[in-house]
Amino acid sequence: MKQQTSQERFVGPGTSTPWQRPHDPIIGTGGRMPRPTGWLRFASGLLTSEQIVGNLEVLISLLQTASAGLDALERLVGGTLDVLNKAWLNEDHGQPPPPALDEFLALRLGQMADLVRRCRFHGRGLLDGQTSVVGEGQGVVFVRGGPQTRTSPAGGYEAQITGLPSKAAMVGGIPLHEHWLRAEGEIFLAEGERFLRHQPRAVGSVADFLAELQHAVRRAGLDLEVGLTRQQRLVVRHGQYGSQFKFKGSSRLTPLLSKRPGKVEWSRRGKDIQGTLHGEPAFGIGRLLIGYLDNALTSELAVLWRGDALGPDNTGRCLVVQNGVQVQERPDDVASHIVLPALAPHQVTRWMETRSGYHALSGIRAGTWQEVEDSLHLLFAVVSEIEDWRTRVQRWVKRYQERALVYLRRGLVLRGVPEQTAAGSVRQAEQMASALKEVMRLGA
Repeated sequence: MKQQTSQERFVGPGTSTPWQRPHDPIIGTGGRMPRPTGWLRFASGLLTSEQIVGNLEVLISLLQTASAGLDALERLVGGTLDVLNKAWLNEDHGQPPPPALDEFLALRLGQMADLVRRCRFHGRGLLDGQTSVVGEGQGVVFVRGGPQTRTSPAGGYEAQITGLPSKAAMVGGIPLHEHWLRAEGEIFLAEGERFLRHQPRAVGSVADFLAELQHAVRRAGLDLEVGLTRQQRLVVRHGQYGSQFKFKGSSRLTPLLSKRPGKVEWSRRGKDIQGTLHGEPAFGIGRLLIGYLDNALTSELAVLWRGDALGPDNTGRCLVVQNGVQVQERPDDVASHIVLPALAPHQVTRWMETRSGYHALSGIRAGTWQEVEDSLHLLFAVVSEIEDWRTRVQRWVKRYQERALVYLRRGLVLRGVPEQTAAGSVRQAEQMASALKEVMRLGA
């Protein structure tokens, strides 16, 4: 198998491509959606064993290049997470974060974006959307697609919302009043392994109580929001939408929070979004609407409703472009897509909700400790996403290497090459594949 040099794999940030000049923005910043560029030597039709092995060689090299880029990006994001987490644990939260921390984040975001741009194979970007599914939404936000997601018509796919999402919540049994606050001894809230015990001040207004309880909730690391209903009852909601989130709580002496004083109660369950994608069925996770795997057009297409204005009949639209690599792996197969992730900072974690108001990695900052905490949440999500993709790509590499060796062995034996020589050639091919993988790893 031909080894690719680092110059073939990575193109510097000053290099332009037919679809994008160095100064052109990419999707998410007001620019055009990336289209695939470069050429890949994939044979198609009634393939011979040599053509099949050739296709697989190119595909393996492409995937190993992507794997090297994912490894490098994971180290960069992981290092950023370690620095931010150390600052969060060691600094005095009574003082604002040091300005150098915000400058550090801005530098690292630039390095991540540059690494994504430079991860290329024969002029084609592997992690910037040129080998993935990209899109733009109106009323909804495009999040991701899969290998079977089809390019939408010019008007985009219609996303119809038939059921709006909600948050898990607890509502008190009585209107909030100062004399009830004086009678209450303790408010208890728990989410996962984190919990809070808050004692209302004996003298204080309802507004003071709400502000102090919200401050205590955030200091305890609970993703909860405190407020009042129209009937002036205490309400505590989860920070995230959907049925998978829950918490519990109680008020010890009064029905301020729990209907029965002193009884720990679970929150009312939140609802997931409901709807369809271009008339095809979809399921909801929080605000995320995802097409089923067997959908003909919108398989694995995921869009997010973030409260944006929808069109008639609660509809939004999403324009989708399928940029996956098409490759024929077997003589009698149709070409299939290989889709890689789009990991530019503005393209990841767009489905998350944060108190600081930013929803993508490109928005993280460290001006306040709340922003630092939200940045940590997003970085943890990015690390998890990269690990999942790296595992998937490595599994693909192993599968296609084994498939190439099967066809290589079959071709050698069919030509009448002695078994011993064929076995040696197979071992040599395996060594070449291992060496290629090592070169890719070191070149990153």
